[in-house]
Amino acid sequence: MMTQTYSVIRHADGRVFHAGEPLTVADTQILLNDAIADGWVDVGSFLRVEPDGLVIDPPDALVKT
Repeated sequence: MMTQTYSVIRHADGRVFHAGEPLTVADTQILLNDAIADGWVDVGSFLRVEPDGLVIDPPDALVKT
């Protein structure tokens, strides 16, 4: 089984978060956690897997049920 990797990760608004070496979802989550800790990304932001890549959604994108 081959692990999916992503070369480009974007914010939901289209800005590029990462472009370069292909990353797994786990590696991307670590980068996202670091960006949150450094204040570059809002606390509560999360990854969404799309057919064409990974997207970082802001915390207000969560659907409250």
